[in-house]
Amino acid sequence: MPYLGVASRASLMNKAQLYYDDRSMSQARTIVFLHDWPLNRQAWEYPVALFSRGYRTITIDLPGFGRSDQPGGLISYESYARDVAALIIVLDLSQIVLVGAGMGAAVAVDYAVRYPRTLAGLVLVGALSPRWTRAPGFPEGVARDTVESLLDKSQTNWPDVLTHYAGSLCHTAVGEPTKRWFVNMGLEASLYAVQQSLIFMRNADQRDDLASINVPTAVFHGDHDAIAPVALGEYLAANVNGAQLTRFEHSGHAIWIDEKYRFNTELTGFIEERAFGNVLPPPGVERTPDGGERLPFKAIATRPHRGRPKLESATGEIYD
Repeated sequence: MPYLGVASRASLMNKAQLYYDDRSMSQARTIVFLHDWPLNRQAWEYPVALFSRGYRTITIDLPGFGRSDQPGGLISYESYARDVAALIIVLDLSQIVLVGAGMGAAVAVDYAVRYPRTLAGLVLVGALSPRWTRAPGFPEGVARDTVESLLDKSQTNWPDVLTHYAGSLCHTAVGEPTKRWFVNMGLEASLYAVQQSLIFMRNADQRDDLASINVPTAVFHGDHDAIAPVALGEYLAANVNGAQLTRFEHSGHAIWIDEKYRFNTELTGFIEERAFGNVLPPPGVERTPDGGERLPFKAIATRPHRGRPKLESATGEIYD
């Protein structure tokens, strides 16, 4: 089974089990997807079904969600980013494109600050970053009471809260089965992780971290996002060096559901033109089915890496 034991001082065991799906295409570029609160890796099934035809795609259940172990202690973007880094280093990956949605996008921001050498590109989708709630000098977020209400209701009536939340993910009309799909993902989560992550997201502030991001960055945001106001995407685009904002006029929070085709097109364009544009087209490119060009897989696999970073866990274990 695709589990990784991640050493953590906060784990309920010596090693927490991190679950991931690795859909490999030999010698292909790698995209790592990080899910939103309170979903899991399955939320990315539509784009993964497409991108796994030509890329190596990896989806991860963050601790406490999906099939991963429930964490103990406090939850933070840093702890999640360290777990993702452990997986990436153990799998011997480099030059990945990291795609995060909502909470996963905030984790991706933390990852980009700490482990930039492993990244070829960063894609932030409906990000709850740099902070989800309003604060002095930061009117772009949601009212703190909004998150407080989610937290309070989750303590007494989580299934009903989850049902309402699932209905607010999309702007376009989606069927009840799709909404139930989101609900079922949320019900797989540990309620402890659901609540602890809400507490952290209510207070987290990454504004001071944005200037440290120096990898190609795309910001995807739905104009009708009822969870993360589009003003958050505008803030990220204005404060991350070289970031570009792509607004999805017919989308809510779950852009990859509302506008599947455009999401896939925009992500492909970012990967091929910006993340890897500095090395393409080299001699001996091959044609893609859509009429474009790409580096042959063998050449991708043998291209020099920037070097493998070492990661020290919270308990002192070295992943190398």
